[in-house]
Amino acid sequence: MQQSIGHTINFLFVRSRSWLSLGPGWAALAGLLSTGQAGLNSSTVLHVVGLWVLVDPLLGTLWALSVEQGLWRHVARAQLPAPPRMRFTLPYAQPDSLAGQMVLLARRYRLWWSEQPRPELGPQITTFGAALVLACLLGLTLRPALFGLVVLAVVLTVIAGLTVSDLAATGGGRLQSLVQFLLPWLMGVILTTTPNLVVLLLALCFWIVYLGALRMSGQHHRAEWLYFGGQLAATLLLVGIGLMPGTILLGVLLLAQLLLKTKFPLPADFLPKVQLYLIAAVIVAGLSVGV
Repeated sequence: MQQSIGHTINFLFVRSRSWLSLGPGWAALAGLLSTGQAGLNSSTVLHVVGLWVLVDPLLGTLWALSVEQGLWRHVARAQLPAPPRMRFTLPYAQPDSLAGQMVLLARRYRLWWSEQPRPELGPQITTFGAALVLACLLGLTLRPALFGLVVLAVVLTVIAGLTVSDLAATGGGRLQSLVQFLLPWLMGVILTTTPNLVVLLLALCFWIVYLGALRMSGQHHRAEWLYFGGQLAATLLLVGIGLMPGTILLGVLLLAQLLLKTKFPLPADFLPKVQLYLIAAVIVAGLSVGV
């Protein structure tokens, strides 16, 4: 029996994978380090924690609900009941007008919502709305310039969620890599400054690496070229700007991964083994550029 008094909302936090897995949090941190503006003080620590919460649990929740659980696919494909009988008194909201059609659609969805046979959709939509509001507010709080990237990430997430996610498809991993890596990296950059060309090129290099890893998971032909080619490009970029310590470290990490690939040729075996190398590579690259 449900109690009449007590707490009103429950949040369930579930770890989806190990902390030592390349993802939006590490991408945002590397982007922040690449600016050279991340001094070690209490303000920076709070900004880093806030940025991590924004790009990982909040935007990650939106991705899980939209893409993995297919929230908006269920809503978009709902079997809506017949529109209720109604009359319009507003001159621009007649039944055959665009505004009238939107009102009818909204009322059909309201009827569907009250009659829909999937009780879990209610909490999912509520969770999506709460995470969306918190993400927007946190982005504005950290820096107003972040708001645009947050909105872009949400739009791409909803678009990705309108179709079934399949890394083996022709465009598999493209939207996911944008939302989970490139945009978080850029958020880390603009948290403190305006991105320069070197930082943008480095972000593109490791975005290609992330995309290559996703497409390797989807068994795409020559996905390894993206994965290793992106890291080679990042190494050459550091050579070009004369950052030899970072170049040597990236070269060693790349060589170690190439050796692991010969021992674990299958992506399912290889990718879990190289997560620590990938995280080290993005942090080393970010620190090198930011020095």
